Amino acid sequence: MSNHFTHLHLHTEYSLLDGAIRLNDLVTMAKEQSWKAVGITDHGNIFGAVKFFQLARKEKVKPILGVEMYFTPDVAIKDIKEKYSHLILIVQNRTGYKNLCKLMAFAYQQGFYFKPRIDYATLKKYSEGLIVNTACIGGHIPGLLQNGNIIEAKERTDWFLDVFGKDRFFFELAPGDFEKQRIHNQLMLQYSAEWGVNAIATCDAHFLKKEDREAHEVLLAVQTKDVMSNPDRFSFGEFDGYVRTTAEMLQAFPGREDLIWNTGKIADSCDFDFEFGKLFFPQCPVPPEHTQESYFKQLCDEGLTVLKEQGRIQPEQYPVYDARLHEEVSLITTMGFVGYFLVVSDFIRWAKRQKIPVGAGRGSAAGSLVAWALEITNVDPIRYNLLFERFLNPERVSMPDIDIDFCIERREDVINYVKDKYGHDCVCQIITFGTMMAKGVLKDVARALGFPFQDANMLTDLIPEQLKITLSEAIAQEPKLADMIGSNPQIKKLVDISLKLEGLTRHASKHAAGVVISPDPLAETMPLYIPQKTTDLVAQYAMTELESLGFLKMDFLGLKNLTVIDRAIHAITQNHGVTIDLDRMPLDDTKVFELIGRGQTNAIFQFESDGLKEVLRKLKPDKFEDLIAVNALYRPGPLGAGMVEDYIERRHGRQKVTYAFPELEPILAETYGVIVYQEQVMKIASAIAGYSLGASDILRRAMGKKKADVMAEQKELFVAGATSRSFNAKKAGDLFDLMAFFAGYGFNKSHSTAYALIAYHTAYLKAHYPREFMAACVTFETENPDQMTHYLQEIRDMQLKAIAPDINRSAVEFSATDDGVLFGLKGIKNVGSAALESIVAERVKKPFIDLLDFCKRVDLRVVNKRILENLIYAGAC
Repeated sequence: MSNHFTHLHLHTEYSLLDGAIRLNDLVTMAKEQSWKAVGITDHGNIFGAVKFFQLARKEKVKPILGVEMYFTPDVAIKDIKEKYSHLILIVQNRTGYKNLCKLMAFAYQQGFYFKPRIDYATLKKYSEGLIVNTACIGGHIPGLLQNGNIIEAKERTDWFLDVFGKDRFFFELAPGDFEKQRIHNQLMLQYSAEWGVNAIATCDAHFLKKEDREAHEVLLAVQTKDVMSNPDRFSFGEFDGYVRTTAEMLQAFPGREDLIWNTGKIADSCDFDFEFGKLFFPQCPVPPEHTQESYFKQLCDEGLTVLKEQGRIQPEQYPVYDARLHEEVSLITTMGFVGYFLVVSDFIRWAKRQKIPVGAGRGSAAGSLVAWALEITNVDPIRYNLLFERFLNPERVSMPDIDIDFCIERREDVINYVKDKYGHDCVCQIITFGTMMAKGVLKDVARALGFPFQDANMLTDLIPEQLKITLSEAIAQEPKLADMIGSNPQIKKLVDISLKLEGLTRHASKHAAGVVISPDPLAETMPLYIPQKTTDLVAQYAMTELESLGFLKMDFLGLKNLTVIDRAIHAITQNHGVTIDLDRMPLDDTKVFELIGRGQTNAIFQFESDGLKEVLRKLKPDKFEDLIAVNALYRPGPLGAGMVEDYIERRHGRQKVTYAFPELEPILAETYGVIVYQEQVMKIASAIAGYSLGASDILRRAMGKKKADVMAEQKELFVAGATSRSFNAKKAGDLFDLMAFFAGYGFNKSHSTAYALIAYHTAYLKAHYPREFMAACVTFETENPDQMTHYLQEIRDMQLKAIAPDINRSAVEFSATDDGVLFGLKGIKNVGSAALESIVAERVKKPFIDLLDFCKRVDLRVVNKRILENLIYAGAC
């Protein structure tokens, strides 16, 4: 192979607040420089590995995966004087990747001391398939040589040669930007020759271009919470860690081209790639007489039978449901997703058997009849014209994405069940990353540059409140900010540096709901991480990367409204002897629609905003389908496009409903001719242009992305399909343009239907059992004083009494009485659970007579002076 240079010591933005190289910029440079390969070696993690490989492979650049590990001779020794050194590990093959994952797990779980560390014993155990470089001057062997510990350095070198051999162990040098580095290079070259160790040249890159140096120094100040004016702050000093070209590397090591070309030889020896598209689903246990597929089919058939027996499907519709179920089962089996559905159905069924409230559905999964039959969702997709292909498209196969809402208080119970069933070593939560967005990066950089706090706030206040707005967009939208940049050199410098750092990854944390389930122990299949100040083990890859690798991942979301509904239903049963079955609740209740039509929707799921209340008052919904539509329409896009007004006017007959073709009426009649849902776009494409539902989903996606070239191609196909079915070409073209306009605003009807169902449930409880429902609402908000006050006012506005707390009558939680809601003791500020338990336990024996009796009988170790004062102030005693 020809000689070539490969970067084998390079820190991307995933060396958090230390590296400033964006992956896409790195790959672009690699392509521009005609590099055959490029590697990344972030500090103690491979967060960016999957994304890096995807970007590099797309540009036909060979990606090399490495990491700069924190290393110590023995992790059992925790000495602050010798916390750790550095060591570069490079993945040579799949075995090496698995061993790197095991080393990562060990580093975070057993080796952590200031940093996730590995040691000689662990490295030897998991050495196969890895290449080792001694790293920078902060490496163990380099440090020994610098301190004159030649004998120990030789012993350690012999250890590496014995474990890894000459072809997998290298001394590392870097350009001599400063004296210490030059001395280091001389030592490494001298002993590499004497001890027979091959050497390589790297540049320990931390930023992309030479002119990015100052911005990187500011980034280091952000990391250390220091200011640039401090001469003793952490700094790279004379070290110039930008990404050098091959020519610059050759210039830095004149006469030693072998050091440069050795990096290429290492890259050539690496043969690792991620397996994209392969599925890693855990095996849900099935009866011995079944395969996964036959058991899946049986569960689906049984589930549909139960729905029929419950009367939730009309007998005359049985053939329609049977055919749809058969089709979905066949498609899911063909796509290889049977295991996914078995796992999800299993833990949701378990949750329901444990009386844990589960949401009706979320996202496009509600469009699947299989999901309804398996109890994953609680929505009839045929009744509401929901499409399976919006959920799983057989013509564009991608991983299912089923996110589930659980009672917020018992979500962890479900996660623990999954861990117990599939193994605690096979289940963990997922990482998420925070980035330096417009306001945040300005504040960070301003702090590092020493700007007064009030000046930094003044600047950030000028950035418009717009989701994901960039600094460039903010400057374009806010003339005052642009004027300040143009007239004040200090502010210009602040903004210039901020622009260079904007969008970089700032920190890593645990995703609030994301969970991954692996068929094999996680430490063998993916790198693991423990976020700062936690003990939580999380996957180092974000959700999208895990999905691309074929892992089963999903969101276990906590939804407070499910908790509120559950509490209210329990109270209703206790107070009235009535058992409410949400599955059998009629969806045409007059009182519910009257309440919603009056806009009295405080505490009603999804319908609490003032703007939406006004829409509901104008609309006067009288059927469940109206709630589905409102859920989909009340968003900035449809509001700005006038879709809401059109819907209301047509709903009340004040605006004529017309259809370009008669065939559109069955599709658009429910929304009065307004294209509200993505599913309607798909059905129109099918009915008018003959698209299959799978192809129409691809069209729907294209319309949403609004790519001009793709849209032009799709329009041609649409018109050709329409004319072949005898539709007028011009009218078909106009319809396509109309669809494209609405598709930009169209909403997922499956999601809207499932959430409208929860909205209806809360409205039903408020309309029929207002005291129990509001007591449950206000109980949930005792940790949120503003929202608690808001709901207490709502109780009064409903002409109910908000009864003051009473030490003898009040329960811990707020409770319904004959004429109102009795204040719960937990709503009193600074009265903890221990004090409440003590009070209630004593009160059960007999009521308190007076304050003296109360003080004599309660445990004053938990009911202290401050708690007593708060109880008296609240009027409870």
